[in-house]
Amino acid sequence: MLKVCTNCHSASYAQTQLAEGDKVIKEADRVLAEAIRVVQGLYRDGKLKKPAGWDFAPDLLQFYEAKSSVEQDLYLMFMEYRMRAFQGAFHANPDYMHWYGWAPLKETLARIKEEAAAMK
Repeated sequence: MLKVCTNCHSASYAQTQLAEGDKVIKEADRVLAEAIRVVQGLYRDGKLKKPAGWDFAPDLLQFYEAKSSVEQDLYLMFMEYRMRAFQGAFHANPDYMHWYGWAPLKETLARIKEEAAAMK
């Protein structure tokens, strides 16, 4: 990727921007992992029932089969908000990364935690 970026930018600038993008996706993954652990806890505590045929839960590949709102929110975090943070970070668009990726990612984590607490 560095080779492509250095067609228009200096190598040091490109390296810095790519490193910053890496930081964004690592933080987004940290937030997503926290949400997964919360939803996993709901399964472990019996508040959510694992559907027949699922080897584990939550299963991020079962988007259309999710029965609970916390899982629907989890899938939005994974399939939409995390990706928008990633795309914004690696396309040098901090506004898009923040308002369409990072902010809804954090907002949705808070909502999942709140709903999980209410379910317990």
